[in-house]
Amino acid sequence: MFTISFRSILSIACGLLSLAAQAQELQPAVDVAMPALRLATRLEFHPNEVDAPSPSTPGVQLAEADDIGSSVAELLVVPTADAMVGTRYRLGGDSETDIDCSALVQMAYREAGVELPRTTGDLVKLGEKVDRSDLRPGDLLFYRWSKRRLHVAVYAGNGEIVHASPNAQQVTRTRLNNDWNRRLVSVRRLI
Repeated sequence: MFTISFRSILSIACGLLSLAAQAQELQPAVDVAMPALRLATRLEFHPNEVDAPSPSTPGVQLAEADDIGSSVAELLVVPTADAMVGTRYRLGGDSETDIDCSALVQMAYREAGVELPRTTGDLVKLGEKVDRSDLRPGDLLFYRWSKRRLHVAVYAGNGEIVHASPNAQQVTRTRLNNDWNRRLVSVRRLI
C-alpha cells in the first residue's frame, strides 16, 4: 500500500499560488484575456483557453481537469529519478551514493510523498496494471532479464526510462528499444 502526503499536495498548491501571483504581476493594465490554469485531478496549464477577466476575478482562472497523479509524477517523481542519474549502482544499495533499481523508485516516489515497499517483488503488486500503449511519466516498468530477478524502471516520457542499471553500474536514462520491449513483464501506475 502507498500514500500521498499532504505535504506533497500542499507543495503543489503553493507552486500554483506562486504562479498565479506572478501572472497577476505580469498582467497588463488593459483588459486582456488571461490563460486558464486548470486544477483538480490534474494540474494543467492551457494557454489557448482564455477566460476574460472581470474586476472581481483574478487573471488566472482555476478549473477542473483530469488526473493530479500524472502531474505529481511528472513534476516530482521523474525529476527526482533524473537527479540520481550517475549515482553508482549496487545491488541492495539504498543511499544517495549507491543504489539499486527498487531503491531508486522508492526514493523518487518518497519525494512525491508516496511511501513504497523496498523490493521489486512487492512493487510489482502495487497500483493499477496499465497497457504499454498507455504509458505516462512516473509509471513503473518491470523487466525480467534473468529467471530469478525483476528489474524496475521509472518511465520518463518520450520512450525513455530512468533506472539503476546493473550493466552500466549507475543510474541512467535509457531509450526503450526492442530488447527492452521484449523483456517487459508489467507496467504499473501508482499515482
